[in-house]
Amino acid sequence: MEIEQPAKGVRFTLDSLLIADFCRLRPRDKVLEPGAGTGVISLLLARKHPSARFLAIEEEPHAFDLLCRNIEANDLVHHITAANQDIRRLPHSEIFDAIVANPPYTKAGTGKNSPSVPRRQARHDQSAPLKAWIDLGSLLKNKGRFFLVFTATRTAEVITLMRERHLEPKRLRFVHPSHTKPASLVLIEAVAAAAPNLEVLPPLVVHGPGNTYSEEMKKIYNL
Repeated sequence: MEIEQPAKGVRFTLDSLLIADFCRLRPRDKVLEPGAGTGVISLLLARKHPSARFLAIEEEPHAFDLLCRNIEANDLVHHITAANQDIRRLPHSEIFDAIVANPPYTKAGTGKNSPSVPRRQARHDQSAPLKAWIDLGSLLKNKGRFFLVFTATRTAEVITLMRERHLEPKRLRFVHPSHTKPASLVLIEAVAAAAPNLEVLPPLVVHGPGNTYSEEMKKIYNL
């Protein structure tokens, strides 16, 4: 797969590969990816699920330009539609089978601020707080699925917001940098208007002995 990224600024990270691996899509699903950046998640999923159709939303102009170019370079123009929009102003005329999201992890006004505007937008929720991302669940059909990768330190906040919006967490997996370190990320699948029944999966460990990638991570990198 061919991915063009900015020489400086926001580039895709391990998070994108993890959520793409975690997603369970069905044939002919209609999928929304808000805040798609240069499009790596939609590109990976479109390759794995050729009968699904994707709407990738990106507001930042340069990232949107790269998103469009990546869709064309990978010959996925019939599978992925790109839109240059603010996720808070998406029309409610479209309903989706699934949403896949990788929101900014840091609350506005906290943590270190990058001098780069695109980096600040990608890392801090100044333009759209976590609530705005979870609110997108209103665009899901009944029993539609919401897939999210987020910082593990805010897991309780994510689950609370989801349940307030009738998104029931059904699968959860913590990601640990190594066996001896606490979880850094959480992967969550929630289902719209579903009954409570949460499956907590075994942890995913990124690095094994000698700081090399674990066997599972090696498989994920071969997506």
